[in-house]
Amino acid sequence: MGSVDNTTYHSHSGFALACMLGISMSVAAEEVQTLPELTVTGQPGGGVLERVRVDPDKIPAPTPSPASLMKRVPGGNVNANGALSGQTQLRGMFGPRMNVRVDGAYIPTGGPNWMDPPLHYVPLPLLDSLEVIRGIAPVSTGMGIGGYVDARTKSSRFTDTRRFQLQTDAEGIVQSVDDSYSVGVVVGLANRHHRFHVVGAREHGDDYDFGSGVVKASRFEQDTWGLGYGFRHGGHAVGVDFRRTDTDPTGNPDLPLDIHFFHTSRINVAYTGAWGGTDLRVHIAHTDVNHRMDNFTLRDPQDVSALPLPPFQGTERRFVDADSRGLDLALSGTHALAGGALTVGLDGRREDHNADVFDPDFSPFFVTNFDDARWDTYGVFVQWSADLGGHWGVELGGRYDRVHTDADRVDAFPAQLADKGNALQIPVDIQGLRDDFNASDRSQTDNNLDWVAKLSYTLNEAWDIQLGVARKTRSPSYIERYLWIPLEVNSGLGDGNNYVGSIGLDPEVSHQVELGVDGHAAGVYWRPRVYYRRVDDYIQGVPAQDPRVIRVSGMANGDPNPLIFDNVDAKIYGADMDFGYTLHPNWHVDGVATYVRGRRRDISDNLYRITPPNLRVGLTHERARWAVTAEGVWVFRQGHISKTITRNSAVGTDAQTPSYRLLNLFGRYRLGHLSVLAGIDNVLDNGYIDHLAGFNRVVDSDVAVGQRLPGRGRNLYLRARYIW
Repeated sequence: MGSVDNTTYHSHSGFALACMLGISMSVAAEEVQTLPELTVTGQPGGGVLERVRVDPDKIPAPTPSPASLMKRVPGGNVNANGALSGQTQLRGMFGPRMNVRVDGAYIPTGGPNWMDPPLHYVPLPLLDSLEVIRGIAPVSTGMGIGGYVDARTKSSRFTDTRRFQLQTDAEGIVQSVDDSYSVGVVVGLANRHHRFHVVGAREHGDDYDFGSGVVKASRFEQDTWGLGYGFRHGGHAVGVDFRRTDTDPTGNPDLPLDIHFFHTSRINVAYTGAWGGTDLRVHIAHTDVNHRMDNFTLRDPQDVSALPLPPFQGTERRFVDADSRGLDLALSGTHALAGGALTVGLDGRREDHNADVFDPDFSPFFVTNFDDARWDTYGVFVQWSADLGGHWGVELGGRYDRVHTDADRVDAFPAQLADKGNALQIPVDIQGLRDDFNASDRSQTDNNLDWVAKLSYTLNEAWDIQLGVARKTRSPSYIERYLWIPLEVNSGLGDGNNYVGSIGLDPEVSHQVELGVDGHAAGVYWRPRVYYRRVDDYIQGVPAQDPRVIRVSGMANGDPNPLIFDNVDAKIYGADMDFGYTLHPNWHVDGVATYVRGRRRDISDNLYRITPPNLRVGLTHERARWAVTAEGVWVFRQGHISKTITRNSAVGTDAQTPSYRLLNLFGRYRLGHLSVLAGIDNVLDNGYIDHLAGFNRVVDSDVAVGQRLPGRGRNLYLRARYIW
């Protein structure tokens, strides 16, 4: 089996300074280096692969979404769209650019505004760990020009005996800032060959508090249950897991609508085994999502239209019914070759999406937003990683993906009015947009090529150097290609703009280089990384030029300056590191620093929603059973605002976001099977603006419409976990 160099770092976040009940908030970072023989037990290939593992049992999550744990990762952050809708961000990449998995499987989002990103389906009490590839991800992890994140959920575990053993894992979390609670339990029965389990979780919270008020329509409610079975014999193991998630009314105050419900069923089948010296891995996952969102269950709708037609007069209540189906397949084999490990694999993914807009007060009204929008891909890859002897390690990989997208014909009530002779300008414009879309060649095929080359060199026991270069590609999403009428549908950007798509978009092509150093000696560790990414055909909104789009957006949908998804040129560069120092056997300081800069290359402008520079440092006193931490967070001013995005917004602002400081205290205590984590976030109850939050869309809130949403106020929390 390949050699694994495991180094544990205690990495801290939040703005902090002294803790309450005990925890050594730790992030375990693993740097995997492959030797001549390899048995695949985790990510195949190894080589210069670097993983950061965030353990939620030791690190407090500031929100109900596991995505908030990304703040503990160098270069990481979260786009806080809603309590259960947070999107992972890594080095300026987020949304469809990220490759986010749950137990290794891809989950297609059910709604066009990404109210259910993949981590929406992982309740914190059921999360075992969050694993992040900090730098360039191997080609074996799949498509995506951004980073790779895998949420590993709790499950039953095989034992070493024939006798069946009962396994239980129960956890509960309460927080004061939103009067929330989350409870989850895993009950399993297992021996050396069989394992069975059932899981369940319940999450509920009210609107959250900030320094001087309450953010309306920020409540959440979700139930999850599931069951699973695993069989192991010899060198083979197979597992089948089913999960059902029901999300009830949950707020998204920076989006035009809130979640009314999600009903999602997922099944995941995985196999690992050894065949003639080759380690084989297979997984098949299927997802079925039914979703409704509206603007009247949790908030009062706004009147944004000047169109003299019944659906646009008076209070404009709307709801959207959406659904998606997804199938994810992957097969790979790893074999020792030429002093290293050769991994060859193929994978595929199929998605189907539908979304329709309705008016509950005027039944004839409808807009077919997406009708059977399809996104299919088939990929093959080869990857070789090895210890070259002495001080050198290498990873080389290539990947080819064929991506095919298509969509059926669309229609809308105003266009049908024009069909019947209504001569009003807006129905005629919508009729023209519909007819142009339906007459277009909507079938598009992309042939994408990725490659990765990474090299590591060990200077001595204390120093390692890593260099990586890569080309990564991303095909446009169905939203970016097939959104035919100007609506605020944009994968959850939360910028207040209406968008239309472009069928002829080219895939994004990212060329990137990264240089890193790992050093540790005499109680000190530090791991800086610098990187540069040049993205050709970067997809973002630019001002729409079609006068029909501008009129429909302004008159019917409240945005006189709509955007169209287009290819531009961009670059993202920066540096990040984690570091620490052991002051005394019982005292250590740990931290994470992040700097990211995102710019357009074709014009003088910045990219939208890039994390501001930030620093997180914690001082921990640790004993055998308990630990306490005082943690400080410094977030610096973000003055690099995307003028293209924010100046066109009907509700947003292009003002820079100011710097702020926070103090957190937390601690952990363990006694036998019971562990307790408790603390206070934002001890001083400072008011601050989270740059990665969107703009408030809810009237009668304590936040003005169009202002960036504030960060959460002082929060006392308690988390207890019992494992037996």
